[in-house]
Amino acid sequence: MDNTLVPEVLQMIGQVIPEGVSIAISDGKQYTYYKPSEAIDLKIEPGDLVPVGSATHKALEIKGKVAHHVESRVFGIPYYGVSIPVIMQGRIEGYITAIYSPQMMPMAIPEPPRPPFLIGRDENGWLPIPMNEIMYISSNEGKTQLHTANGAYTNKYNMAELESLLAPGQFIRCHRSYFVNLEAIRFIHPHFHSTFILEMKDKQKSRVPVSQSYASSFRQLLGF
Repeated sequence: MDNTLVPEVLQMIGQVIPEGVSIAISDGKQYTYYKPSEAIDLKIEPGDLVPVGSATHKALEIKGKVAHHVESRVFGIPYYGVSIPVIMQGRIEGYITAIYSPQMMPMAIPEPPRPPFLIGRDENGWLPIPMNEIMYISSNEGKTQLHTANGAYTNKYNMAELESLLAPGQFIRCHRSYFVNLEAIRFIHPHFHSTFILEMKDKQKSRVPVSQSYASSFRQLLGF
């Protein structure tokens, strides 16, 4: 986004953004403006690249508005971000993101509704699978699979789309290619370079990796 547009954009949103909310503006690849608040500061600097997993990045992916809870692994602290494209003369000129602290989130924006099941497909057709029956979710070469005690089923959503559908208190991203149901973990095995292997509660004792990128937030969430 042209930096000369920043004052105009800030004037447009200034009357609707409450106090205690940080503001970030991006041109699509990097941040061009950042104003921290007393409530939350992600330590963004103009010129920083937009990281994968951030609210701004998710808005870039869909070229539209997102409201998304972001895990602490992205910026070191969790936050709730609302990111919208700035459209001028029919073109997207950039993205503006309102950054809420987790404490502000329930007052500012209600949690999105979570579906009670996901649809899985096998050779016979489609099956609604309740969330608590999904032990883990994997992605390989663009193919998403829902793994249950009775088998694996194909699902149409990619991992980024699933992140907004899965309840964070039930499922956690432990690898770029895996979500795991916390209640389906049988045992946590230490692995090399501070990573882990999760042994699941199915008959096969399936093993799911926790990668180095997610290991710290995984340990923090589970408290070990």
